Amino acid sequence: MKIKYPNAKQSYVKTKKKTNLGMLFENAINLSNEYYLINNRAVIHKKPTPIQVVRVDYPKRTKARIIEAYYRNKSTTDYNGVYRGKYIDFEAKETFNLSFDFKHIGLHQINHLKQVDMHGGIAFVLVYFKCKDKIFLMDIKDFDYFYQLSKNQDGKKSISIEIFSEVGVEVNKGYAPMIDYLEAVDNFYFED
Repeated sequence: MKIKYPNAKQSYVKTKKKTNLGMLFENAINLSNEYYLINNRAVIHKKPTPIQVVRVDYPKRTKARIIEAYYRNKSTTDYNGVYRGKYIDFEAKETFNLSFDFKHIGLHQINHLKQVDMHGGIAFVLVYFKCKDKIFLMDIKDFDYFYQLSKNQDGKKSISIEIFSEVGVEVNKGYAPMIDYLEAVDNFYFED
């Protein structure tokens, strides 16, 4: 974008690309998972995205670079593992808006989480509302309820932060772990 100053000097402002949207949030979750693992609280890992490599550039053997690849199949969710003897599976999303738009999550991901829940696992969606710097955990049953409502002709195509705060559980942020979502899991899924 070009900016015109009164002294006739022109300056350019580099616009940010949205390709790494949510990477800071995911990195914070990864660090939290590492903390949970080191402190023997849970074993939860990020699932790798299944890709098929087509072409690789080898300028040096130690500097191989993937030139062309494609997704082998649709990835299910971001994270899975074991916590307090139960299987746990969740999707992590980030939004700059005051609502989470359903177009940012795939139907296959919702169905996967519903299947995990149906078989007795812990399944939820973790959403970071960047504009308010708040994170909420919402159980897949509740999330799916609002998703099904959105399919109606005049149904809302998103879930507002107010609904997340009423139905979901707010997740605390800190130093270690950075995102203490297991505390929210304890509050929602376990009665201690």
